[in-house]
Amino acid sequence: MSRRLSCLAAAATGIAAAAAASPQLFDMGTASSSLEPGFTRITAESIVSPGTPSGWETRDGLRAQARVFTNVVTNASRGTEEPPPIWTTPLTEDAVLGSRGNTFILPPLPGSGTVAVVCGTSDAARDQFFDFTVAVGDREQRLRFEGGHQFRVLRFEVPAGPAPVRVRLVPRSLWAVNAILAWSAEDDARVGREFLRRFSDEPGAWAPPDEWAKWKRDPDPAPGPMPEPSAEDRARGFLVFARPWAECVFPHDAPRADEIPPRLRLFATPGEYEPFTFTVRPLRPLSAVRVAVRGLGPLAAGDIDIRRVRYMSARPNYSTMHRWWVAPDVLERFESADLPADINTRFWITVRIPDDAPAGIHTGVVAVAGAQGGVEIPVTLRILPFRLLEDTNRLFGIYYHHPYDRLPGATDEVSRAHFRFRAEREHEDMVAHGTRNVTLSFSTRAADAQGNFRFNGDLLQEKFDLWKRHGFRGPVAMHISAGEVYAKHAGGRYGSHLRGVKDPPESFAREMTAMVRTIEAERVRRGWPEFLYYPVDEPSTDPAAVRFMVTVLRACKEAGVRTYVTADRAHEAFAPMAPHVDVWCMQPFSVDPVTVRREAARGVETWCYPNHISGENNRTPVAGARMTYGFGFRLSGYRALIPWIYSASGGDPMNYLDGPTQDFLNRHEPDGTPVPVTLWEAMREGYDDFRYLHTLDLALERARGDGRPAVRAAAARAEAELAEIAAAIRVQPKYKHDGLWNAAEFDVHRWRIARRILDLESAMGR
Repeated sequence: MSRRLSCLAAAATGIAAAAAASPQLFDMGTASSSLEPGFTRITAESIVSPGTPSGWETRDGLRAQARVFTNVVTNASRGTEEPPPIWTTPLTEDAVLGSRGNTFILPPLPGSGTVAVVCGTSDAARDQFFDFTVAVGDREQRLRFEGGHQFRVLRFEVPAGPAPVRVRLVPRSLWAVNAILAWSAEDDARVGREFLRRFSDEPGAWAPPDEWAKWKRDPDPAPGPMPEPSAEDRARGFLVFARPWAECVFPHDAPRADEIPPRLRLFATPGEYEPFTFTVRPLRPLSAVRVAVRGLGPLAAGDIDIRRVRYMSARPNYSTMHRWWVAPDVLERFESADLPADINTRFWITVRIPDDAPAGIHTGVVAVAGAQGGVEIPVTLRILPFRLLEDTNRLFGIYYHHPYDRLPGATDEVSRAHFRFRAEREHEDMVAHGTRNVTLSFSTRAADAQGNFRFNGDLLQEKFDLWKRHGFRGPVAMHISAGEVYAKHAGGRYGSHLRGVKDPPESFAREMTAMVRTIEAERVRRGWPEFLYYPVDEPSTDPAAVRFMVTVLRACKEAGVRTYVTADRAHEAFAPMAPHVDVWCMQPFSVDPVTVRREAARGVETWCYPNHISGENNRTPVAGARMTYGFGFRLSGYRALIPWIYSASGGDPMNYLDGPTQDFLNRHEPDGTPVPVTLWEAMREGYDDFRYLHTLDLALERARGDGRPAVRAAAARAEAELAEIAAAIRVQPKYKHDGLWNAAEFDVHRWRIARRILDLESAMGR
C-alpha cells in the first residue's frame, strides 16, 4: 500500500497544468517530524516552483510545529502513570501554521474530485484562538477553535478542469493545517476509510488500535419492550414519547405505555427558566427533521431554546481508564438534522418566562416535521402570579478556569477578544443558572531577596470588574501560591494532595504570613470582596499532610484573615486543623444540620463541593443534581454549593475518553458561547426548587406577624405541607441515583410549595 501511495505522490511532480494521479496526499509539519507513509512532506519551506508544482505560494508568515504523544507518561505530582492528552499519528503530531494569508497549490485532478483539509495542532496552544477561512474554488468555510489537541476536517468538491487546485487560507488570528488530501471519485471510499476515519466520531478513532483494544464498553441499560407502532407512526416514520427531563433517555430505550401519546405540561414564574423534553424514535432513517414551538402564550422566539441531547462516549468515573459507555449529556443547538433509525433523539426545550408575563394558562404546540410527515404535540404552560426570591444568606458558586488567565499569553488581538467574549458569555450563563460566585487565584512568586512579592493585580481587577458587572457576590475562595513558597524553603514540590510534603522550616510560615498580608493590603486598597485564603486543595489525612496544613493555616491566620479548606471535617484526622479553619468545604453533606448551625453561630462556615453531580462519577445523575441543589441543600444547613468545575478539558473538548481524566461539565460552541450539559441544567432546576422553598419561607415570616384567622390557617397548612415534604426526603450525604424521588415527584412537590405560596398570598390580600 505505501509503495503505491508513494508512487502516486511522486506523480505530483509533473507540470502544474497536467493532471496528477489520484490521490494527492500531503503531510504538513517540520523537516524532522514523522511522515505518514505514502504522503509528501510539506514544511514551511515547501514553496511552489516550476520544478515543484505542489507547495505554498509564499514563505511569508509560515512556521511549523510538532508535538508527539505516543507513550504513557508519569505524573510526578500524583505519582501515577497516565496517558497523554491525545494520541498522535504522523498526520496529527505536526502542522504548518500561518499568521498571514497563503495558498497551497497542487496539480489538477484527472477528473472531478474532493479536497480535504485537516486543521488542528497537537500542541496545547492554551492561549491561542484559531480563527481562519479555508477556500477552494468559489466555496469557503470558516473554522474556529480554542487551543490545541483537536482536529477538524473541511471537505470541498472540485470540478474537473486543467487549472491547478488552490487551497486558500485567510487568517483572522492564525491558521493551522496538518494535511491536505485530494482525490478523484474512484478513490473516495478508500481515502475516507484509511485516513479520514481517524477524525470521525466513530468509537476508538482517536486512539491507536492497541490502545483502543484495552477499552471495554459497559452495556446500555435494559431498553424494555418496544410497543407496536400505530399506522400513523409507521406512515410518518417515527414514534414520539415524553419522559420527565430528570429521567435519562438512553439510545435504545423503548417508550413506556404512559409516555405515549406525549403530554407536555409545565408551570413557572416570571423570569424563571423551565425545561421540558420529548423523544423521537425513528422507525427508519429520517431526513431534514425540524422542531418548532408555536403559540405558547407570551413567549417570543427569543424566549425558547431548542436543543437535542447528544450521546457521548464517556467513562463511568472521571479517572477510570479503559471502560466506557454511552451517556446522554451535551445539549446541542438544534435547527434541522437527519436522524438514524432505531436510535432515540431527545429534544430538550427550555423556555424563559418574560419578566412582565401575566399570570394565566396558555396552550400551544411543539411541531415535529420530517420529509415524510410530522406531528403536533400539545403543550400547556401555567404562569404563576409571583416571582421567586433569592436567599442572600446562601451562595451558589462554582470552581472556574477563568478565560482572562489566557490574556497575558495571547499573541494576537483576535485571541484576546475571544477570551473576553467567552468570559462574558460564561458569566451571563452562570447568572442565568443562579450561580453568582466563582473561585479565583492570586498567583505570586515567592518573595525576592528584598522580600517583595510580584503579582498581576490589574488582571485580577479585570476579573472583579466582570464579577461586579454581573452581580456576583463574595466572599471569594482565593487560591494562593503556597506551593511556590514551600518550594523555596523546602527545596522541592509537595505534590498533589500533599503526597510528598515534609515539615518546612520556620521561615516558610513567616513568608506565608508576609505573602497573605501583602495580598490582603492589595485587596483592601482596591476594594475587592473578602478573600477566603485557600492555600492547598484537598489535603490528605496523612499525619504529615495534616501537620503541614496546621502550619500553613496558622500562618495565614496570623495575617488577620479567614481561611478556606477543602477537607471533610467529619474525619477525625483533620481535627488538629479545626482551630485554624474558618470555612470547611467538603464533598458530602456529612455534618448534621444541628452541628452546622451551631458552628455557624461561632463563625465557622460549612460549604459543599458536590462533584458527584458535576461529572466526577458519571454524566447522568441529573435527579441527584436537582436534589442536591434544592431540597437537599435546604435541609443540610450548609452555606454554599461550589462544585468542580464550570468547564474543564484534558484533550479534545468533545472526547471524554482521551487524556488522563474525563472532561467536566459544560462545552462550548466554536465562538466560545457555552453549550450546557444535562447536569448543568439540573443544577438550575434544583436552584429553582430552593427559591420556591425560600419564597414560601418569606411568605410564612410575613404571615406569622398577621393575626387574621384566615392567614393563620393558611400558614398552618403551609407548615404542615413543608413538614410532609421534608419527611418524604431520604436524607443522604451524597444524592446521586438511589433513594431519590422519581422524576415526576420533584415537580409534584414543587407544585405543592407553589400552591401554598398562592394560598398564603391570597389570604394576606396580596
